[in-house]
Amino acid sequence: MIRQIGTAACDLLSVTSAMYFYPDKPWLLTGHLGNQICRFYRGGSREGHPLLAPDAKLAPEGLLAASLRGEEDKEEEVIKKPSAVHLPESLCSSSLLEAEGAAADADTFVLTDSLSRSSLNEPRARPRKTSMVTEELLEQLRGIVSEGDPKSRYTDLVQVGRGGFGTVYRAFDSVTGQVVALKKMPLRKRSRKELIVNEIQIMKENRHPNIVNYIDSYLVDEDLWLVMEYVDGGTLTSVLVPVFIEEGMIAAISKECLKALDFLHSKKVIHRDVKSDNILLGMNGSVKLTDFGLCAQLTPERSRRCTVLGSPYWVAPEILKKEEYDTQVDIWALGIVAIEMLEGEPPYFQESPIQAQHLIARNRYPPLRMPNKMSVLFHAFLHSCLDIDPSVRWTARELLQHPFLDTAVSLSTLPHTIRTARKMHTSLAALHGSASTTEMNTE
Repeated sequence: MIRQIGTAACDLLSVTSAMYFYPDKPWLLTGHLGNQICRFYRGGSREGHPLLAPDAKLAPEGLLAASLRGEEDKEEEVIKKPSAVHLPESLCSSSLLEAEGAAADADTFVLTDSLSRSSLNEPRARPRKTSMVTEELLEQLRGIVSEGDPKSRYTDLVQVGRGGFGTVYRAFDSVTGQVVALKKMPLRKRSRKELIVNEIQIMKENRHPNIVNYIDSYLVDEDLWLVMEYVDGGTLTSVLVPVFIEEGMIAAISKECLKALDFLHSKKVIHRDVKSDNILLGMNGSVKLTDFGLCAQLTPERSRRCTVLGSPYWVAPEILKKEEYDTQVDIWALGIVAIEMLEGEPPYFQESPIQAQHLIARNRYPPLRMPNKMSVLFHAFLHSCLDIDPSVRWTARELLQHPFLDTAVSLSTLPHTIRTARKMHTSLAALHGSASTTEMNTE
């Protein structure tokens, strides 16, 4: 205990010193607390949500800024047994690549590595060229969305986020009396527009307590309005950045995510973008999977996929090797999320997206920074999720029976964790503001 207190004190002292003398260089922060705060400044809450404070600005939704570039599913592109992993930059978008030509299966954002104070509260996405919306797409959407203006039913709109996909509002449903999340998305900004129809159809057909459920959709001119369930606790990422999560809570959150994945996989749906940004927490203790922008529906005729896409730090190695894959890629991603919950960030997060992809494809198991702080059951759970061979990797249904999940604590404690994280975010923001003011006064 004394050693832990001493370590924490040293971390706090180093953080305070670095913030005072180098307020514009958060990467100089040291210690575990420093790493957490540094991630906060680097855009740690990579995807915001209307769960945040009403005046909070959201990072670009989906944060595919560092997502893999999508390719058409062509059987001839599949490499069954690749002799070497070759990932040219043209395949991937990173924080330093230009947006041109980096179209993904969902909107691709290109973030800068700038840590300037002026950009801390703004979505770090470079503007991209808009493209034409075809009449064929509009006709398809008209066939599945509701008619009319959403503002005639959903009132008291309060903007709670803005990103590359569009704008998110918290709104009041005048018919049901419920609060909903209303997302306005200009279709011109979507690079793979045909997947919008796929996304809506899958969301409409798959409802579950551990999924942020679709409510309705509208087409207003060339803007798509999505009405979804409103969750009020924030993303899992927003909790990971300032708060340490105990194994019992990791097991509890993992269990809820596995319930969602087991349901989706039973319906032959691959999510393909499982990460802490896309896991939402409710103040009632709920855990919900969201963002189906990269999802795929498997069929008897097409039981596997080969499209290279995903978020680089969570993507399964078989995707990077351009092998055929199925729902097991979601299990790999969940294993990475479990590591993320313990360590505050996914493996290789300090590497560039392209380098991280090389390491994931080359290595057999992700590195752990704190293996000695993990129980034997947690180690076993991770190995069950992160086997390099997807046929050996456990399924979601099998993992729901894993002994590690028996250590799960009650989710009734989750709201306290969320409130603690919010207080930490407020304190970190105040600390940075104070350091910035000091720097300006000394210039």
